[in-house]
Formats: sequence, C-alpha cells, structure tokens
Amino acid sequence: MIRTLGAAMIAATVLFGGVAFAASATMEATFGNTVTLANAEGMTVASYFMNADGTFSLTGADGSEASGTWRETSDEICLTIGDTPETCNPLDAGHSVGDSWTATDSDGATITLSIVAGR
Repeated sequence: MIRTLGAAMIAATVLFGGVAFAASATMEATFGNTVTLANAEGMTVASYFMNADGTFSLTGADGSEASGTWRETSDEICLTIGDTPETCNPLDAGHSVGDSWTATDSDGATITLSIVAGR
C-alpha cells in the first residue's frame, strides 16, 4: 500500500505538474470523468476521480485505493493524499475530455495521461 501511495504521489506530480491543467477549465473537465495514467507499455497504473468539492480518489493498477484533497491557487494545483504533505505544482495549458498527452515522470519514463468520459 505504501508503494502504491508513493506511486500515486509521483503520478499526481506528473498529472498536475509540468504538463498540468489550466485552472478552472480543465479541472471542470475532470469532474464526473476519469483521469488515467498509463506507463510506457500502455498499462494504466492509476485512475483519478476528481470532485468539484475539492476531493479526489484514485485507484492503482493493483486495486489499491487512496483519497485526498485538491485546491487551486492562481497558478498552482495542490494535492494531499492521506497524511502526506501537500504537493503543489504549476498549472499549464488545459486539456478536455478525450485528450491524451505524454509526459516524463520523475524517473525519466514516458507516461500517457488521458481524460476519459465517465467514471
């Protein structure tokens, strides 16, 4: 479980970090939908479920679950999972439902992020 939460925090950093979301428009696109994170082999390793009330949950590929809170500032998205310290990352260009894009995680691996309609 700890390894999964660690991976979830890495995913959160990538998800909302350098390839992150435009403040309101993209966060709104995530509500009621699923944000997936897939590894270089195309396997989904985490699914995020963002809520308009500032909460989110995530499910790892192994079925483990975690939840947390998110908040926006004028130029950052900040996430807290469980008892971990809040992590804030810059906001960038927005994405919409149906979009997929690639990024590099903290280990240098290529990942694919997608906003999929529905939960």
